[in-house]
Amino acid sequence: MSHIHPIVHFIWMLPEHLDSNCHIREMLMSEAIHCDFTIQFYQSESYLQEATKTKQPELIILFGSFYKPNFDIYNLIAQARAYLGTRIAAWVTEDPYEFDCNYLLPKLVDFVFSNDKNSCNYYHSQNAYHLPLAASANNTSKPTNQPEWDFVFCGVGFPNRIDIIEGLQDILKNYSTLIIGSNWSTQIAENFFIRHQVDYDELLSIYRNSKIVLNLSRSFDIENKIYEIVPSTPAPRTFEVAALGIFQLVFFDRPELYEYFTQQEIISFSSKQEFAYLAEKYINNSQLRHNITNKAKQRVHSEHLYRHRLQTLVQEVFNNL
Repeated sequence: MSHIHPIVHFIWMLPEHLDSNCHIREMLMSEAIHCDFTIQFYQSESYLQEATKTKQPELIILFGSFYKPNFDIYNLIAQARAYLGTRIAAWVTEDPYEFDCNYLLPKLVDFVFSNDKNSCNYYHSQNAYHLPLAASANNTSKPTNQPEWDFVFCGVGFPNRIDIIEGLQDILKNYSTLIIGSNWSTQIAENFFIRHQVDYDELLSIYRNSKIVLNLSRSFDIENKIYEIVPSTPAPRTFEVAALGIFQLVFFDRPELYEYFTQQEIISFSSKQEFAYLAEKYINNSQLRHNITNKAKQRVHSEHLYRHRLQTLVQEVFNNL
């Protein structure tokens, strides 16, 4: 890195009380201390007042969702350039679901980093890069020896997820299955244990008390009408569950999954028959599950932590100044 121990200002786009992914904040802050540069974290609404009191940064990163920000993003960027005269990067976390709110970012900032690889192609900018979300090494609690649940899934009941669960319900009904989240169909609610909401710490406790975590991608757009981009990059939950050393079965609708893991580290399925076979194979074989999850955990800890993503982002910026 060409700069000696640079200072980076990291700005949360959403106020904490509106951020449904506060656990990602905690992960980023815990991982930032392992980087070879200094990261100072700020709230977007108070950044301009606070930043002028500190040493000038070499880089400013705007992180999160750019959907209907509760502050004047144009003013923040203009003022930051005027007073601090430094490069600005946006790390977008909701592509492609909110892409219509993001596609003009290359005209506002110097660098755009998108959580979704396919979305990068639609920015039509040489300074748009792919940077997936990740996990933290902080949580070291191990799965329980006698799990309460065979299968657990956590997420909103988007139509594609309802279709998958309803398609698998004849199999899942043979196992103790917990579904956490809202908007699930009556058919699913009548057949499985449903919990509507848990905080992230409780979710981790439930994951540790389960044999298999189901991983079903989201397919629900908020603002993705211009190009109707199909998402390609696995959701951060894939990295988070792997980092915990918990076994997961991933519905294989994003082949990019195997750019991050091998087929010996993450097991996927794409049909009811395949799921039935895998459920029977792994549900009562804890040693087999452990062998796989241990490899996935090692992969995440060596390549897919937020410290790795932050290093990549800063290195990419300084390489292209």
